Amino acid sequence: MGAVIYVDTAAIHPVVDGVWHHTRLTGVPAPGEAVTMLCGIAAPAEFERSDLRDGHGVPHMCWSCDLVYRREHDLDVWPGHPRLAGQRTQRGQRGR
Repeated sequence: MGAVIYVDTAAIHPVVDGVWHHTRLTGVPAPGEAVTMLCGIAAPAEFERSDLRDGHGVPHMCWSCDLVYRREHDLDVWPGHPRLAGQRTQRGQRGR
């Protein structure tokens, strides 16, 4: 009998060069498989134990992924969101 480990793909936030991203995973990617972030960056999947991440410093959020995620999930986008500079929504207003 094996030990089943359930992974919530919505809770996976790949980190690329110290920046964590949102992605639309339908399953756990295989090592080396390309993963495309909501911002468009693609990188091969790598896995590491979470207790080893402290050696890499604190990751920062990708604001481009955050904006796409908020819009896709109909979440509020505050007027000062870092990726809103110069952008307009389909309704002609800043934000959501």
